[in-house]
Amino acid sequence: MALSFPYKAYMTAIRLEAVSKVFEGEHVAVDELSLEIGDGEFMVLLGPSGCGKTTLLRMIAGLERVTEGEVWFGRTNGTDMAPRDRGVAMVFQTGALYPNRTVQENIMFPLQIAGQGDAEAGTTAAGLAQILSIESVLDRMPRTLSGGQRQRVAIGRALVRRPQVFLLDEPLSNLDATMRTELRQEIGAMTRDLKVTTLYVTHDQVEALTLADRIAVMRDGRIEDVGTPTQVYNDPATAFVAGFLGTPRINLLSATVNVTAHHRVRLEFGGQSIGLDPTDRRSLILRHHHGAPVIVGARSNAFRLIAGEDAPNQLTGTIRAFEFHGQQSIAFVQCGIEVVNPDRIGRPAPAHAIPAEAAGPSLLTRLRARLGLGTPPEPEPEPHGPTHRRADLVVELPVDTELQRGTRVHLAVDTTRIHLFDHTGHRVDRVTR
Repeated sequence: MALSFPYKAYMTAIRLEAVSKVFEGEHVAVDELSLEIGDGEFMVLLGPSGCGKTTLLRMIAGLERVTEGEVWFGRTNGTDMAPRDRGVAMVFQTGALYPNRTVQENIMFPLQIAGQGDAEAGTTAAGLAQILSIESVLDRMPRTLSGGQRQRVAIGRALVRRPQVFLLDEPLSNLDATMRTELRQEIGAMTRDLKVTTLYVTHDQVEALTLADRIAVMRDGRIEDVGTPTQVYNDPATAFVAGFLGTPRINLLSATVNVTAHHRVRLEFGGQSIGLDPTDRRSLILRHHHGAPVIVGARSNAFRLIAGEDAPNQLTGTIRAFEFHGQQSIAFVQCGIEVVNPDRIGRPAPAHAIPAEAAGPSLLTRLRARLGLGTPPEPEPEPHGPTHRRADLVVELPVDTELQRGTRVHLAVDTTRIHLFDHTGHRVDRVTR
């Protein structure tokens, strides 16, 4: 739909330079994070609860003070700038509205505060309401609206200010599935029509994959991977990213590198194994790492049901359970292989990691020293090896497959579709964007 209210896009890029946030001198919520968001780009911050997404968003908005680092808007250093001077509009999860004002009055309010006359503000609000499909409820009070309508009003109140940067903090999480789908489509289309730089926080991978120009996947206050939806899904930089994206979940299998006398690389899963093509880049890397532990990532479509036992690169197991997903069936196959839980792999290090003793004092140690609080107690070491869970392979099968629970099956593995990660969870063949 063409815009029917005046909107001049003042696009601006956002640059975060080694930004950190420490609460109460102890809890590191965001840890030396750097990220660039281009003019007019729709960037999604994706990650589990507690990973620092909302804190980062609030630092950009100026609602949280940056502990270390800098926030830039285009060529302007906005680190210490007041929230009202940043050209930023924010929509929260609850879509908080003024309960004593009508929908139209809620949307008009930012314009009135800026000194615009009631007539002009009313015309602008009405035009924006038409785009948001809430023109029929302009005279109603917020308490009489549905959840989706309230969120539309909150979005309208934010957009009517014509912000340079639009920040959305899980705006769809309180809506039902149908309303989420509808409003998600509208948010994506509208922000692109307006060409406004948008940063969208969510833990929902579907929202991230369908909305984003690029996705930044966060974990423990750091960014694990940044790329287009296709890149982070098909070419994940870490095991955590691979495990966080995708339904059904990716198979992350614990394996050991076995280099044969002829320099062929095989991946051993206890009593079963698969081999890499000698020309495969990963084979050339791993041929010097005999005995090293690796994590093999294989999505459900990397397996193919075969009849015989003589095919190379196959795994054998017993079907434990089925799930019918409409156009496909998902089988859970017990193969006796350890399956890695990506959430429990030790805290990720940068791709060009340096030894802990050479890295210098941590962010928390430096801050406490600066404040004269002394050296903090040493934290308990985090596990660096994978922690395992139920050993089932998740395999995609044709919907008309007539197999029963308890059936012994043979699965051919397409090694061109697998990802290989080292014991820290990083790709063996490092990802560069």
